[in-house]
Amino acid sequence: MPLIFLVLSIVLVLPSIVPRARAATGLVCIADQSVNPASCPAIPPNLSGPVGSVVTVAVNIQGSDSLNGFDVSVQVNPSVLQPLNIVFNNSVIHSPDLVAVQSANSTTGIARFAIVALGYVVPGPVTGNLFDIHYQVLPSSSGTAIVFQAGCSGMSVSNICVTVTNPNTDSESVQTATFGGAIVPDFSVATNPSSQNVQQGSTGTSMIVLTSFGFVGTVNLSTSPPPLCPSCPTWGVSPNSVTLTSGGTGQATLSFVTILGTPTLTFVVNVTGTSGSLSHHTVASFTVFKPPTPDFTISASPLALQINQGAGAKSTVTLTSVNGFVGTVNLSTTVFPSGPNASIPPNIMLGSGDSNSTVLTITTTSTTTPGFYNATVTGTSGSLTHSVVVSVQVINPTAPGIVCIAPDFLVSCPATPAMFTGTVGGQLVVAVNVQNSAALNGFDIQVLTNPSILKPASDDLRGTVLQNLFVAQNTVNSTTGLVRVAAVGLGFITTAPTTGRFFNITYDIVGSTPGTFILFPIGCTGTSNDNTCVTVTSPTVIPENILEANFTSAAPPDFTMSANPSSLAIQAGTTGTSIISITSINGFAGTVSLSTNTGPLIICPPACSTWSVSPTSVTLTPGGTATAILTIKVSSFGGGGSGFTVIVFGTSGSLSHSVSVVFTVIPPPTFSITANPSSVAVRQGQTGSSALNVTSLNGFNGTVTLSMSIQPLIKKGPAISLSTTTINLASGVTATVTLGIATNGATQLGTYTVTVTATSGSLVQTVTVTVTIIARR
Repeated sequence: MPLIFLVLSIVLVLPSIVPRARAATGLVCIADQSVNPASCPAIPPNLSGPVGSVVTVAVNIQGSDSLNGFDVSVQVNPSVLQPLNIVFNNSVIHSPDLVAVQSANSTTGIARFAIVALGYVVPGPVTGNLFDIHYQVLPSSSGTAIVFQAGCSGMSVSNICVTVTNPNTDSESVQTATFGGAIVPDFSVATNPSSQNVQQGSTGTSMIVLTSFGFVGTVNLSTSPPPLCPSCPTWGVSPNSVTLTSGGTGQATLSFVTILGTPTLTFVVNVTGTSGSLSHHTVASFTVFKPPTPDFTISASPLALQINQGAGAKSTVTLTSVNGFVGTVNLSTTVFPSGPNASIPPNIMLGSGDSNSTVLTITTTSTTTPGFYNATVTGTSGSLTHSVVVSVQVINPTAPGIVCIAPDFLVSCPATPAMFTGTVGGQLVVAVNVQNSAALNGFDIQVLTNPSILKPASDDLRGTVLQNLFVAQNTVNSTTGLVRVAAVGLGFITTAPTTGRFFNITYDIVGSTPGTFILFPIGCTGTSNDNTCVTVTSPTVIPENILEANFTSAAPPDFTMSANPSSLAIQAGTTGTSIISITSINGFAGTVSLSTNTGPLIICPPACSTWSVSPTSVTLTPGGTATAILTIKVSSFGGGGSGFTVIVFGTSGSLSHSVSVVFTVIPPPTFSITANPSSVAVRQGQTGSSALNVTSLNGFNGTVTLSMSIQPLIKKGPAISLSTTTINLASGVTATVTLGIATNGATQLGTYTVTVTATSGSLVQTVTVTVTIIARR
């Protein structure tokens, strides 16, 4: 079946309601796109083009009935024209459309295009362009026919691959074309399909289609030899010769034969067509696969039964043949735990593709223990075994029912108290249900939670067992955690035993806890269960048992951040580092992006401090820890300071945390020099001195060189000297050097300034001493 038929059968419904005005036989033709872009020429055209150029061939339709799709294949000699691509910008089928096939095969020379209109029909008579084909002109001494591929069935033209639909197949005629000069007689060989899957033990066939390009004569067909092994496939082509007329087509059948043990491989068959010096070949591939194992399925309906003590119930068990299964299926039953009795006919016959049913019967006695049971039906045939489980609930019709807190997907009560879990920030929906109750027409029920853990947000009576509902009270108190709903069915009473929904409650999870309760509070009188605040009426009060629930919650997945150390003392001109640790808590897993606050915080310039964190993101696994390094670089300029803070931020989605690192800047190592006294009076002819104290600061450790000068510098001025000019100054130490002042009787009176310079590398410090020369007595 052409692919377009399959598409049309699925998507087209509109054409069936569009009346057909007439039934016309149109013409599908090959045309020169530059001469007849949307119509058919009067006679078959001959196209031309230089080697290496691209020519455009139009596939047009003229005078056709209304249409909504087409599937057309055009074939050329691929040694003359190489199909490149298909375009349909000017097609009579416009958007909305569905392209089913759009292919251009440079090996076979076949270009195929199939399209369907979505939701509309092009009204007839239809004349216009279907699609265009771009061909590249190859070096060749021959021309080629441009024809419609042959070898298709069920088409608009017998044995020609041209289909026009509306959505049924329209009858059409065709007109072909030629390209280039005289056509050197030749033929082509193609396979359809070119690849297929073949089940072990079956035969696959492929049509070998021969097309004449001016060729007249007999083509002999042969195949590559099959492999030689006991289970290998065999193949052959029939007939082994085909006679072609000029422009005509011929067919043969390639048969690929397997047995059950044929290897599951892909086999490639070469088919060669030969006539005199002409020879062409095509390839067909066959992939062998094992047949599916015959089997059967088993199912039951219903899958759950509710039975009063002393009564019985039935479930229909259906067995279905799969993959051709034929045989007898033996049936057996078991019940766990023991209690009810189960029976089923011992076997059932299945034919290939059949489905047959039988009945599982469950019976009880008045002493069968109420509760839940599983009745398992097992079907066996040889090595095949399948089972289905039917849930059976046995109830005491005279026993009180149960009012319970249940998961919201249940309309009955669990066998044990429900254990709910959740995450802070999420929500929890619970159901208040009733099970196996006497007939009822109303209820008044209170539910209490710890509002710091579960804060009630709303309730919902949709799906309640009551009809003609009148709500007497509906209170949701998020402060106390109490929800109270009282309702009655006006003029309505349920059928016993009653199992179903009373109402739902939605809670916001606001706190984490290893365990808390969702319970029915106490302190009420005249209720269905002592002083528990649960009342069910019929309209008198009906006794009921209760089943409450537990809840645990965890904090949402998160991460923490810490710094080690969290404070740094960094000497100017150096760097300091702190390890930033990011730790997963509550199962957090993901990537955390890291950044810092904008720096510097110190006035800049000249005392610039900069910082960065590396890497800028880390990936955490649940419970894991990752680290990054915060690096703070302090300039060598400026003095010290304290209380500077760097903040490292961690972000993942909506989660964000930070950690701070405080740093203090220690000034760079240096030294100071002072004089004591800083003023000295010396009489003519006498001497004086001043102690120069050189002190290490900020851990300075090194050699200090001293030099001195005096102003004014005159011939009869005082003489000055230093006790040493070099000091090896250790960290935290003060060294003293003596400045000596000497005069004679001729020393000129007056005031002099002595400057002492202390140097260590780039560090230079100075101190001045004022010297006054006074007259002798």
